[in-house]
Amino acid sequence: MDPFLSQKAGWQQGLSSHFDPRIKIVAISFFMVAVIFTPYHQPFKFMMYFLSLLLLAVIERIPWKEAIGKVILLGPLLLFLGLSILLFAKNEPQENFDIIWNISLKSGLTFFSLLVLTLTTDFYDLIRSLEYFKVPRIIPALLSFAYRYNLLLQKEARRMLLAKEARSFGKKKKIEEIKTLTKLLPHIFLRSLIRSERIYAAMLARGYRGKIQTLKQFKLKQTDFFFIILFLSVITAIWVWA
Repeated sequence: MDPFLSQKAGWQQGLSSHFDPRIKIVAISFFMVAVIFTPYHQPFKFMMYFLSLLLLAVIERIPWKEAIGKVILLGPLLLFLGLSILLFAKNEPQENFDIIWNISLKSGLTFFSLLVLTLTTDFYDLIRSLEYFKVPRIIPALLSFAYRYNLLLQKEARRMLLAKEARSFGKKKKIEEIKTLTKLLPHIFLRSLIRSERIYAAMLARGYRGKIQTLKQFKLKQTDFFFIILFLSVITAIWVWA
């Protein structure tokens, strides 16, 4: 079975979104704008933002194990940025710490909001929602191809590593393993490129014209309107009065 189909099917089994993906895109976009334009020296507002987003994550039944694993990946990047600011920025120490706090706080909240959106919404529903908002067609197309070919690249890498293990005997030194993997990388990309061209030709033969086609149709419900009005009202109230 194609790993893309199996991984996509496994992902969809855990998706049980309560709201239309277009509504969620509007809500998360508004949330990120509010977070970005809130002064960093107002911690109470950021705490309220976090609690609002946490409530949405609970309602949408986000897979917490996967979400926490992805949030942890943000740590090394923030650590690198913080050290860079401390070592190279020509500011007062307190000003540097304020900058680091500002970046960390807002990056963490916006990243978590995007996780809530992506981990509770089917990927192709997100792509179709972007098309609904008249995003230039090239952007959804690039995102869909990046997602599809990322899985393809992983499959080719696994196949070549399995072939290497089948043809290797005995324990090798680390330097030899690194040299072998370095030689494999160009072949992985070449084989992935050749296969991606075959897949694209097959897509064209099946009627692909740059637009995602699915059987699922979006339809706004009363709960969608109630949610977006309530969510935007809460975020606006936090932004203005909290």
